[in-house]
Amino acid sequence: MHNCARYLIFFQYIGTKYRGVVKVPSHQLGKKGVQDHLEEAIQRLRPLNPVSLSVSSRTDTGVHALSNSAHFDLHRKNDNPPFTEDILVQALNFHLKAEQIR
Repeated sequence: MHNCARYLIFFQYIGTKYRGVVKVPSHQLGKKGVQDHLEEAIQRLRPLNPVSLSVSSRTDTGVHALSNSAHFDLHRKNDNPPFTEDILVQALNFHLKAEQIR
């Protein structure tokens, strides 16, 4: 059996080097969106499911955000319980350390 949890995250970013908040199609070269980086960080938590964020709003290229939100579902293996808030925040910030996203 696998545990599944839906997480609501709040994040902020300095948008200078991003192409807005939403995911950038893979065929477009150049800057990535904030969503691309967040999904990569979540994938590093080794979920059983492919991760897809549902972002609450949009920003344009270069725009900063003090508080944005998104939700995602995460299936953990071996009947592991859902991540606690503190563990999730620490893990995502660790995997985003090279980015201006928290």
